[in-house]
Amino acid sequence: MRCSPTLGNRVTSVGIKTCGLGAGLAALAGLLVAGGIGGCAPTAKEEKFESIVRVSTNGAKLYYQAKQQYGVTRALDLSGPTQAQAMNGVVTLLDGAVVNDPKCPLFVGKRGEVFVELGPDGYARAEADLREAMKLSEDWAPAWIALAELEARRKNFDRARSYLKGAEGALQVLAEKEKKKPSKPFKIMGLSIAPDKPEEKDPRDPSLEENERRQLILNWLQDGEQWVLDSPQLLMPTASGGRTVNGQNLIRRLRARLEFGWVILRLAQGEPPASVLPLFDGIFEWDPDYFPARIEKAVQLRKSGQFREAERLLRPYVDSTDPKLANNVRLLYELAGVYTDWYVKEGDPAHPNAKAAEDLARQGEQIFVKLHKLNPKHAAGWVARARMYTAAGERGKKPATLADAEQWLANARELLGSETPEMQQIQREIDRAKKALAAPAGGATPTGAKPATNTGGTK
Repeated sequence: MRCSPTLGNRVTSVGIKTCGLGAGLAALAGLLVAGGIGGCAPTAKEEKFESIVRVSTNGAKLYYQAKQQYGVTRALDLSGPTQAQAMNGVVTLLDGAVVNDPKCPLFVGKRGEVFVELGPDGYARAEADLREAMKLSEDWAPAWIALAELEARRKNFDRARSYLKGAEGALQVLAEKEKKKPSKPFKIMGLSIAPDKPEEKDPRDPSLEENERRQLILNWLQDGEQWVLDSPQLLMPTASGGRTVNGQNLIRRLRARLEFGWVILRLAQGEPPASVLPLFDGIFEWDPDYFPARIEKAVQLRKSGQFREAERLLRPYVDSTDPKLANNVRLLYELAGVYTDWYVKEGDPAHPNAKAAEDLARQGEQIFVKLHKLNPKHAAGWVARARMYTAAGERGKKPATLADAEQWLANARELLGSETPEMQQIQREIDRAKKALAAPAGGATPTGAKPATNTGGTK
């Protein structure tokens, strides 16, 4: 059963029952049986977080260092050996966090998510970590969603769908608990918590109360959603002047992430933009600011030729006064790609919008300049920039612009150490355009002024 955002906090049972297990763990049990692992787990207790304990200072410190390094890596949109080196540093820090606090699903699950991003070499460790995170807390929805993405990458689409359904069950259980028995007011203290009104406890009992365990889970879930960009809407002030988790917004964010998981699955199956684009409406009903979905929707709009709509989706972020948004290289690359494809399609002299298309090239070049100032080793950016210059040089019969296109292509070739089919195609177009020119003549770049060769390029 798929949930609708119009239901708000109202949830219903997903109807998954296996030997008395909770909804989330039952779905996992079905997957294990399907994979050849037999047996039936005992009936789960009502409280699902018995193993949850507070994290250590050392573990929290290493986790935050990993989070900071990941943020830099993603903001610069690193790739190739540079990305591998940076992400290995993230994994090393998370290794330390897990060693200090092996029962924290946030530490274990986040390491699993990073391994998913590292590609096939990390898939085995990713699966082990994400399954362990679910053992620590069966309602840890991010692990279900990440496992679905992992199986989609492996082309195991049925298993991916099963994990997404398990995530739906986990989120429903979590939301239902908060509705029936809301967590008492608490303040977040980094990865720890502090009750607004401490209760008396047996000084000889180190265990946490059910309410405290749920408070920690909510706090860790919100922090896990802060890795790509800060999400202040997941927090709210407490009566005593601190900060606490905005439980309703957290559930909505996780549901948006789940809906995005279904989009990732459909894309992995090769479905065209026309069939995928309507799914984004459901994501944004849950959370209109879910950044990864906005980026991906712009990509799909660009692929379907809806350039103006893609620009309107991304341009406000680039023009934002928040440097974390305005200087996000992945965002800049996607917007530059929109302007490039738009210009290539409408800049042809025979196109009725050819004259106005020159402004698209100018805007695209401005974005490329900013992108390569932030990350001069962004190979995909150099390839896209070469493509735009090739079109401009060929149409304007400008040898200098074609020479710049060749330089941008050379930058990408140096960074990648090889040539992709797209790069080979661009080089053929450059060669054809140069051959067609009767005689060398100076010309302007898409910005109207010839840049120095290798501007911002690699050394």
